[in-house]
Amino acid sequence: MNQEQNDVVVSVRDLHVNFYNNNRCNKVLRGISFDLHKRKIMCIVGESGCGKSVTANSIMLLLPDLARIEKGSIDFYYRGKDIRIDQLKRKGKEMRQLRGAGMSMIFQDPMTALNPVFTVGSQINEALLYHGQAYNKKEATEKSIELLKDMGISLPEQRVREYPYQFSGGMSQRAMIAMAMSCRPKVLIADEPTTALDVTIQAQIFDLMLDLKNSNDTAILLITHDMGVVAELADDVAVMYMGNIVERGDARAVLTRPTHPYTKALLDSIPVLGRGKNQNLKPIKGSTPDPYNRPNGCQFAPRCSYCTEECASRMPDESWIEGGHMCRCFHSLPIRKEGIHD
Repeated sequence: MNQEQNDVVVSVRDLHVNFYNNNRCNKVLRGISFDLHKRKIMCIVGESGCGKSVTANSIMLLLPDLARIEKGSIDFYYRGKDIRIDQLKRKGKEMRQLRGAGMSMIFQDPMTALNPVFTVGSQINEALLYHGQAYNKKEATEKSIELLKDMGISLPEQRVREYPYQFSGGMSQRAMIAMAMSCRPKVLIADEPTTALDVTIQAQIFDLMLDLKNSNDTAILLITHDMGVVAELADDVAVMYMGNIVERGDARAVLTRPTHPYTKALLDSIPVLGRGKNQNLKPIKGSTPDPYNRPNGCQFAPRCSYCTEECASRMPDESWIEGGHMCRCFHSLPIRKEGIHD
């Protein structure tokens, strides 16, 4: 194996996840594949409902009862072992042992992720004590106070004894981030981790994540709508649309030389800092299809200016543009030649 292969921590291959409700099937994930590497941040971007959070929950095996992994594999390379995560779905104890020091997640909604009947400190303590850290109860409490302080929470000695209802939304978010990072996991999955936080605290949290990545060889999967965050932090980017990864590669290559029409349209619809108030923003035409009545071919075809009969009839395979840059589009190379990036 080359060095890049040795650095893979999580490998997702051809993952299909369906949701079943009232005898209807929503194919939420439709064959996605990617790798997470040590000391690297991969960002997943895309419109709401494209499958970003389902991807994260699939890796953690935290899918709801109405969801089912139909096909594919999720491998976690941890402590010299290849652990097939998708085969642990009926072995709750084994998966709980992996969560914490192995992999951890910052959830999108802190108000529902924290248990309302336990103090915030006791919930952070539980993670520290359960996952084999060399702490007694007193030391765990001291560590919890330190973590809350690192997250910019004032009076951490008092807050550690308070309940989630006594925390604001932003404080709850920071407490949850502290819990997720407490055991210094090898994989950190962050689903919109700083949505409720002001920019000063956001910068502080991202600095802590970067420190974890560099000092602990942690691989980070970051789900975000903020393209500024992607440009600043991401090593790799995966662009999702309707359950498919339509473009994936080095962050700089994807952001400066997008090869899929959806990626280009997404970037064109976002204002860029420093270009003034008269920017020519181009909204993406149309709307996402009904997930229960999808197009037969490329899911972006109804909204794409480059759509042909082939696009409407079948889904394109992954094609490699250059290096590690992947695109799922029949017209990706011609579009580049026509100057879609200008």
